[in-house]
Amino acid sequence: MEKFQTVCPYCGTGCNIDLFVENNKIVKAEPTEKHPINDGELCLKGMYGWEYVHSPRRLTKPLIRKKEGVFSKDGKLEEVSWDEALDFAASRMKRVVAEHSPNHIMGFSSARCLNEDNYIFQKLFRVQGSNNVDHCARL
Repeated sequence: MEKFQTVCPYCGTGCNIDLFVENNKIVKAEPTEKHPINDGELCLKGMYGWEYVHSPRRLTKPLIRKKEGVFSKDGKLEEVSWDEALDFAASRMKRVVAEHSPNHIMGFSSARCLNEDNYIFQKLFRVQGSNNVDHCARL
């Protein structure tokens, strides 16, 4: 069994967690002892919330709703490359800003991200002129 030290994904606090991996599957999580953030403690989510990683229902590839090969709200979800998915998202955001204004786009991030990730996320919207940024930590 291999041990990997990482940052817990459940909030922006930055607790360290040791993940134990066997046959390419996480089998156990423990708090990293004597770490300056969490000092060997973890909340219940950090301790037991890793099981979603191996869920067969988890999306692992980007999907775009298409009909006859092009985007359509009435289409069926089709697997696409990461480049196509990111180009599609960027083009839609640019179009909304050009046709309406930056106030017509918003970003909703996650408390599971690191603070640095959320900082970069909000910068994406701020450089386009939108202050409409929020995340789920208040829910």
